[in-house]
Amino acid sequence: MKILTSCLKIDLAGFILSISSHAGEMFKEMSTILAISAHPDDESLFGGGTLAMFAEQGHGVYILETTRGEGGEVGEPPLTTQEDLGAYREQEVRRAAGFLGVKELFFLPFIDPFMEIDGIARPIDTPLGAFTEAIRYYINMLRPDLVITHGSNGEYGHPQHIYTHQATRMALANGTPNTALMSWCAWHAPTKYERILNQDDPADIVLDITPWIDAKIEAALCHQTQHAMFLRNSGASSVRDMIWHMESYHIWQGTLPRDLSRLF
Repeated sequence: MKILTSCLKIDLAGFILSISSHAGEMFKEMSTILAISAHPDDESLFGGGTLAMFAEQGHGVYILETTRGEGGEVGEPPLTTQEDLGAYREQEVRRAAGFLGVKELFFLPFIDPFMEIDGIARPIDTPLGAFTEAIRYYINMLRPDLVITHGSNGEYGHPQHIYTHQATRMALANGTPNTALMSWCAWHAPTKYERILNQDDPADIVLDITPWIDAKIEAALCHQTQHAMFLRNSGASSVRDMIWHMESYHIWQGTLPRDLSRLF
């Protein structure tokens, strides 16, 4: 497991300077990263710092949302209706993506099942094969060098997180076995985030994203409809206070491209 600290900022600054005079070579070396998220906000909370880091380095960062989070909360006080929540959350994540430096977002047509506060979460009502094919379409279109998605335990056990992990692995296994795949919230110790980390996914990378924490915080602040839920689940006094400075990843397949591996 590699543990990286804020000294990475200095290394990356040196990396930028070293390649700035070789623009043609830099262009050829830049990678494409695709984050596949179960709901708008997952990518911001679990991997926002890493995505911001990649974008700052000039890599092409894309997000695929498998739902628009239609089954989530509408805010306290309400910011929209349950019927309009999906469209509202789409705009929230588009604003968040701007802070993270994302090039483009894509959305699958699946509906996030409604869940009462403190109710039981459910995955989308779609066969795994059809879900996998929908994800594979965007993998084939973008040809990413690296895919990042949910962990095998669904972080805190969310069924749609687990379903997204399974479908993403299946989509990559057929035809793109060399594409690197990482999952966020990988297990490492000591940690105060036991409830969130995927205990079956040992961390290969633990990254201090402090240099990109402002971008991650701004992205999280965009998801206003979910703020009450964030605070209720985290016990934090504010959204800003609940944002993690560490992000961890388990590598499932492939080798990170050279221009990405040297960042880690």
